[in-house]
Amino acid sequence: MPGFPDKFMPFMDQPPGGSVSSMLTGVYGPMVRRLRSVTNKTVNKEPKWRHNRDELTTGYAPRWGN
Repeated sequence: MPGFPDKFMPFMDQPPGGSVSSMLTGVYGPMVRRLRSVTNKTVNKEPKWRHNRDELTTGYAPRWGN
């Protein structure tokens, strides 16, 4: 209804500090993306004992004689 006040009207306005938040995200977002790619390349790896060969292996290495 035209001219009728709506209690949800403030949600259509830009929030205070929204432009600053968007600007900061544009700055630190690429840095976070780059750090995630470094982590995925160095840490996100399968253990050596997990493979697709016929031989069954584990990561367990017993120490005899201790």
